[in-house]
Amino acid sequence: MSPVAEIRWVAQRELSRSFRSAKGIVLLVLSLLGGTAVTMLLVWIQKLKRENLADFSPEAIHAAREKAMSAAFNDPATGKALADVPEVLLAVFFITVWLTPMLISLLGFDSVAGDLQHKSVRYWALRTRRFSYIIGKWFGILATVSLITLSMHVLIWILCVARGEAPFATALGWGLRLWAITLPISAVWCAIATFVSSIFRAPILALLVTFAAFFTLWLVWVIGMRAEADWLLYFYPNYYDALLIHHQPSRWAGGLAACLAMVGVYVGASSLLFTKRDV
Repeated sequence: MSPVAEIRWVAQRELSRSFRSAKGIVLLVLSLLGGTAVTMLLVWIQKLKRENLADFSPEAIHAAREKAMSAAFNDPATGKALADVPEVLLAVFFITVWLTPMLISLLGFDSVAGDLQHKSVRYWALRTRRFSYIIGKWFGILATVSLITLSMHVLIWILCVARGEAPFATALGWGLRLWAITLPISAVWCAIATFVSSIFRAPILALLVTFAAFFTLWLVWVIGMRAEADWLLYFYPNYYDALLIHHQPSRWAGGLAACLAMVGVYVGASSLLFTKRDV
């Protein structure tokens, strides 16, 4: 069997296991309920904002949004593009980026550690290359998380259209684009979760260390922001959301390259350690 076939096999089994488990189903339901609640809250806030800005023309409001976005991203082209994005979709995008690590930690902490604990990893070790097993596990977690976030986003698009926040074409077009931008960042968090899970045999230890690792990366980002040490910011995957949403190709390409490099480092380290491990 080729490595690609092995990776696909492991990923499919991981994806199926996630959605057949009570944990996966509960997290999917909670994501949908949370997304609905957040969207309704944002729609209500938008309604209040429109009432308060009733004296201003749509052109003036759009110009103010464009100016604010241009200042935030330090690029007029990006400001002009994002000024046309429904504010609800843009808010949900940033919420997704910042809350997805929690979802990943709960879904991925036992991906490898669970197999090590129950010795089922020996089944895979005889049938797949070890690096294929690790990559398949990482890809399976990423596919699971992506489907959950996509389901949540689709529901939000429907609510936005139904509540008159955006036309169908706008909600679908920008919604798909914003969801796609979250994928490279989610890929990094999944790689970190896979790396931590491959170290421990006890899933509970993997869960605690995954939480600790995610918190440490966030703390490093905070320290970098406070100390104005830009090099510290690069270690935090969510730092790249502003680059990935940027209108300039060089900026979003740089953000994508950074995310892929981080995935390579964590998945490569996981594969190397797991290859040398006695299972």
